[in-house]
Amino acid sequence: MVVVAEEKTVDYALTARLATAAFADETVQFSPDRIRWLYETSFGQGTTVLAAFEDGQKIGQIALIGQKLCIAGEAHPAVQLVDLFVMQAHRSAGLVRKLYREVERICETRGIRYLLALPNDKSVQLNARLLKLAPVAELPFRAGLSLLRSGTRLAYSGRLKTLSREQAVALLAPFATGPSENGIQYDGESLFNRLDDPTRDYAVHISDALLLISSLRKRKNVSHTVLCGFVVRPQASAAAHDVDDLVCAACRFWNAPLFVYAGINHSLPKLPGQPLPAWLKRPILVQLRDMTPGLAADAVQPRFARFQLIDSDFA
Repeated sequence: MVVVAEEKTVDYALTARLATAAFADETVQFSPDRIRWLYETSFGQGTTVLAAFEDGQKIGQIALIGQKLCIAGEAHPAVQLVDLFVMQAHRSAGLVRKLYREVERICETRGIRYLLALPNDKSVQLNARLLKLAPVAELPFRAGLSLLRSGTRLAYSGRLKTLSREQAVALLAPFATGPSENGIQYDGESLFNRLDDPTRDYAVHISDALLLISSLRKRKNVSHTVLCGFVVRPQASAAAHDVDDLVCAACRFWNAPLFVYAGINHSLPKLPGQPLPAWLKRPILVQLRDMTPGLAADAVQPRFARFQLIDSDFA
């Protein structure tokens, strides 16, 4: 008999092995250390893991990463769905429905206001049908080339892991996100926690008005600078040259002139690079459901002013 229940103590090594086997893709390897960080630290709001067991053996799961989502000037509890997998021999529509019903029950009983997902192609319709998630944003991919020129002197441009926790939090604190932007809420500490991934390396680039988080990645042997997210200092106004200067600084730091960005950010005077056609790189879909009891199914969903790679586990 298959049972779905909250996994109070997660075996991260086992979960990484099962997830890697379930995805059956040589390019997808789950790290126990990264799963521990993602579930315990990343967004600072804790994680609920709903696991499927058969005869006491774990055969699948879905994780609900806690976040704070600011909508119309108020911060609300939210969860983002990640790491859904079921082992090949146990896959069935009935088991997926059990997992999704438990997601819904947990959100309702714990007062979770918003349910978020950034689904792959296989999950889009499942999320819509079983969890009533609606599309609220698309994050188009943009790309460009930097000339690696020497730019304006910045307040800081360097690798975050060279700083102590106290130094990093102090550096990031002035970029705490304000209540006027609909999006994931951060202060200095929670932003540091999000960047303290043990398996990835981030740099931050700071002007008077703007913060850029970047990382070096490689795909098909092509190194590129990922622009993980921009944050405008509250009560400040970023200029177009701020965006250009920070992009140049990031590409120069990583010595990778090709840069990629995916997201929306209405506080920026412009977005970096040029949009990629959907046939080349499909935008990332963001789905959302307002869990307010009694809310009509066709109620207008909130719209994001800022949602970037750093707001998910993609960056």
